[in-house]
Amino acid sequence: MSRPDAIASAAIDAQSIRPVFFCFLDIVGDPLRACTAGRSLALSGTGDADLDGFTYDGIDPTVVDIGPVRAKEGGSDAVTAKLSGLLTLDSELLALIGDPANWQGRTGRLWRMIRDDSGVQRGAIQHYYTGWMTGLTIVGDPEQGQTLNLTIESYLAAYSQASNRTYLDQETFDPGDLSARASIAIANGTSGNPLVSNTAGAADWSRAALAKAIQRIF
Repeated sequence: MSRPDAIASAAIDAQSIRPVFFCFLDIVGDPLRACTAGRSLALSGTGDADLDGFTYDGIDPTVVDIGPVRAKEGGSDAVTAKLSGLLTLDSELLALIGDPANWQGRTGRLWRMIRDDSGVQRGAIQHYYTGWMTGLTIVGDPEQGQTLNLTIESYLAAYSQASNRTYLDQETFDPGDLSARASIAIANGTSGNPLVSNTAGAADWSRAALAKAIQRIF
């Protein structure tokens, strides 16, 4: 996430501002570009390849809710975006959302423009967040209609997620490697050979197997 430039920072201190959020979702076959300006905006001269030369469709800002970006150890929290007040969803859109291969793990980007109380842009458009789309759901409400809920996970957070694998999975990646089994057998004192269930009697072989296991692990 970049910081607003000096002009935008000064405008933020005003009593009343009108921010505009821009959203790009890399959906297969139908990339989405939208903004909360209330009207479509054709962008140029920003220096960002995902903005320049594209028109971002305007949507009503009152039906859009974009969560804050909170920094934490290991990367920022996931950002959520909601589009509410949808009366109906056509079959094409439902099919698009229903197949995770169309959006899951693909790029989602957010920017912010600061406008003053008169609607005049102050400073450059600020890059707000970039990550991977990990969740896209539809929630129905009798009063508010249908709501699209989107979750965008930061790159760093996605890379830092635990794999839940240990050295016991070694045989999965190196077929025929029995060092993990040998280590468990030696530790439990139940076997001197990982292939059979005999008693632990070959101490010399066990020490050799343990040394081999340590070498393979490290």
